[in-house]
Amino acid sequence: MYLMSFDRISGNFTSKINNTVTAAIDIGSDKILCLIVRNVITDTNRYSFDVLGVGHNRSMGFESGIITDATALELAIRTAIEAAEEMSSLTIDKIVVNLSSEFIESSLYEISVPIKDIQVSKKDIEEAFLIAEEQNVSDDKIIIETMPLGFSVDGLKSIEYPVGMYGKKLDINISVITCSRSIVQNLNDVIERAHAKISKIVISPFASAISTLSSDESNLGAILIDMGAGTTSYSVFSDGIFKFAGVIPVGGNYITKDIARSLSIPIIEAEKLKILYGGVLTNSYDNGDLLSMKMVGYDESDSNDIQISKSVIAEISRTRALDILQKVESNLLNVSEALVRDKRIVLTGGGSQLIGIDDLAREVFKSPIRRAIPKINSDIFDISDPIFSNVIGLLTYSQNETFVNKKITTKSLSYTSNNFFSNLLRWFKDSF
Repeated sequence: MYLMSFDRISGNFTSKINNTVTAAIDIGSDKILCLIVRNVITDTNRYSFDVLGVGHNRSMGFESGIITDATALELAIRTAIEAAEEMSSLTIDKIVVNLSSEFIESSLYEISVPIKDIQVSKKDIEEAFLIAEEQNVSDDKIIIETMPLGFSVDGLKSIEYPVGMYGKKLDINISVITCSRSIVQNLNDVIERAHAKISKIVISPFASAISTLSSDESNLGAILIDMGAGTTSYSVFSDGIFKFAGVIPVGGNYITKDIARSLSIPIIEAEKLKILYGGVLTNSYDNGDLLSMKMVGYDESDSNDIQISKSVIAEISRTRALDILQKVESNLLNVSEALVRDKRIVLTGGGSQLIGIDDLAREVFKSPIRRAIPKINSDIFDISDPIFSNVIGLLTYSQNETFVNKKITTKSLSYTSNNFFSNLLRWFKDSF
């Protein structure tokens, strides 16, 4: 088992996955997006793909990482999958799925085990993994992933592959990602009811990082913040290694609700205002810039419009966006100040498109800021948009040879044990 460095997990592939087909689905609070692709390994051993099918649907029965109506979500997922299958003329039975929940926990362990047979064996590594996993055994949570982040043999560090090395003691830094068992169990059930099986689960903050961060950023230190509709997820990389991940159950939808609630206007109108005037730079508009809107509960025949200042819309948006970014910073500082110190900030997801969000993030974190799109694009379709960051990360990470994702099975979940894409982008932006 190799060290799970960023360069390895984002680009260590072999030719045997060439021409294989993979499906992935990004389940969010506003959208369901399914991609079916043919995997391609480039001459430089990098991952790419040809898009065969895509399906999208408005999300239903899912809010801020929680299933609120399993029947509605099943229908939304099945509709997206069937649209991708129809376009690709393929039928899929396995699919890679994202997980974005505030109940995701990221833990780091330093495990030491004696080397039993003079040379390090895979059994020694497995023993260390079991020790780390035993500390997470619970009826209430399930292990999503276990990753080796550092090896040392008799104090000798920077080892990428210890098997076969001589020594007496093996030390491994191990990351264990867990989530509420019921969250994963319900997700698995809904996917199966939509006539598919989960092949891999990848946490959203990790997937988005894989598709957007550069190698240099992962080495020098970066915090990836994926600002979705219902959740905001974040992951930390430093020295080329994954350090931590988390999710807060607040996203861009909350800005929309704040605008609607504060101005007493319909949510659909509030969403339009957020897209058009919801930048977080309050000095972008003069207080005299007014809009005429219907209050909630009134129809077009009513004449009692209210006058809304564009600067007020920006102030409401700024207040909530600031709160989101401060929550991310606070959560990281509560774990360790080192997670935030000297880290550049990389923003992605739909919320990262708010005007001025990079300046606001710079104000909070006092660090360099970059707004990111996926590193992989398609020769046929344009997928260079932040809304694709998650699903592209799912596809990339799931094909890696060193993937250590736990196999999610019914038993393990038991408590007893181009134009098209241009139109798609326009649909997302007009709808959400």
